[in-house]
Amino acid sequence: MKKILFIILIVSFNKIINSQEYIHPLDINMLLSGTFGELRTNHFHAGIDIKTKGVEGQNVYAIADGYISRIKISSWGYGKVIYINHYDGKTSVYAHLKSFAEKIDTIIKREQYKKEKFEINYYPKKKILIKQKEIIGKSGNTGSSAGAHLHFEIRETKSSRPINPLFFNFKIADNIPPTIKKIKVYNIKNNQDTVINVTKEGSGYLIKDTIQVSQDFSIGISTYDKLNNAYNKNGVYSIKLYYDNNLCYHFQADTLNFLTTRFINAHIDYCEKITNNTKYHRCFSLPYNKLENYKILLNNGVININDEKIHLIELKVNDFANNESSIKFNVKKKIEQINHNIEDTNLELFHYNKNNIFKKDNFKIQIEKMSLYENINFSYSTEDSIKGVFGKIHKCHNNKTPLHKSFTVAIKENIPENLKGKVYIAIKEKDNFYYKGGQWEGKYLTTKIQEFGKMCIIADTIKPDIKGVNIYPGKIIKKQKTIRFTITDKHSGIANYKGTINNKWILMDYDHKRNLLSYDINKLIKKGENNIILEVTDNVGNKKLYEAKFFL
Repeated sequence: MKKILFIILIVSFNKIINSQEYIHPLDINMLLSGTFGELRTNHFHAGIDIKTKGVEGQNVYAIADGYISRIKISSWGYGKVIYINHYDGKTSVYAHLKSFAEKIDTIIKREQYKKEKFEINYYPKKKILIKQKEIIGKSGNTGSSAGAHLHFEIRETKSSRPINPLFFNFKIADNIPPTIKKIKVYNIKNNQDTVINVTKEGSGYLIKDTIQVSQDFSIGISTYDKLNNAYNKNGVYSIKLYYDNNLCYHFQADTLNFLTTRFINAHIDYCEKITNNTKYHRCFSLPYNKLENYKILLNNGVININDEKIHLIELKVNDFANNESSIKFNVKKKIEQINHNIEDTNLELFHYNKNNIFKKDNFKIQIEKMSLYENINFSYSTEDSIKGVFGKIHKCHNNKTPLHKSFTVAIKENIPENLKGKVYIAIKEKDNFYYKGGQWEGKYLTTKIQEFGKMCIIADTIKPDIKGVNIYPGKIIKKQKTIRFTITDKHSGIANYKGTINNKWILMDYDHKRNLLSYDINKLIKKGENNIILEVTDNVGNKKLYEAKFFL
């Protein structure tokens, strides 16, 4: 009897835990600057971005009871982030934090000093228990954040799949339907695509003229959503495409999968994004697209017209609050023109589902199968060398074609022996060169790159730059709480840094957006004379040393 009662109590307790409602992670009105599933660079947005009144330092609360499963600190990405596992099988994520609560900060600093690393990815061996409404940190702008806010996620703990947080009864004021900006018609066989501007009349959208299409065509849509009391253009929740009142395409942002999120580059019109900074949802699928957000995708989204009749296209766009915008227009098959264009002999067909190797003169690449989203006509040419470049500039296709995986690039040039350790392969964009790495394999300098573009070999013999912000030789420190430096490298970029005081490693917080290193003064500083040394190394091994004696 006691055993049965014990089991009943356990079941009842689990039901209470699993039915616990989440609270808001901030104690201010929840306004969003980003929604779940938004189109971002190389990924879908895996959470919601909550406004923090334009400032850092707002209290961040645990949304439910649980324990910390992971703490990560990085100069990029999510910056300072906490992961809390809850007892209902969900994990909440709080990113871009300015700082951690004291009990968390003590633990993570101990690990940083133990490993002598600022950037750390820590999985606690002992559970750090957290109660609902407990302050876990302060909101901030760390990592790759573009402004003060809290990036917040809810994931399925077992699979790490992000779930749209708005499923969990977070109240967001929204009675504004999505905006439809443009429609694009893709004529599949002749690649003569057409962008159509949309007319807004009252609460609806119109395209007055009948659109001429090829026998096989597809549709793309440029659209965004706005919420009450916020100016941000956010992502939409759902897009449906009807052909003659039959639903043939349905995209919806309920959950995401980190293993497939880069397929956003197959989902959007990547060329339009690069060329015109316009994001179109393709209402069809490229040959290599493993995205899991298509609830319906008939014939991969390609529509076929076999007659001369007029047909109806309707698009419905919804936000999470179920505000809807729609547009209807007519399409009719046009008489196909025979294409007499002369084939460009400088192009080479690359297959998305095969390995592709290209070699010409001093340049060669190797692209593994399933690195492209569709077959492409690969182009290659060269430009004459310019000041600072060894040899020619290699135009490896163009940056309007996305890649799913990195590919191997190899360039052969006559490099002076004394510079062989200082050269690297760079991507040239306008007048800028971006470091992409490089190691010697015989006579070739090779690296892995995940983008097409103009490639060349350049050298970096210049040391990084270090400037003391609030420190200088001979300074007497009184009430000062931090020691700060700016570190920059305009060439190959900063690879690492190391600071010591009195020959002991110090923890320095790196904010790459401001090129700022900060050290919080602690017991390592003694009364009287102290010696600080900062060493900064760039990506080809150039080192700069800063040393100063100061007094406390």
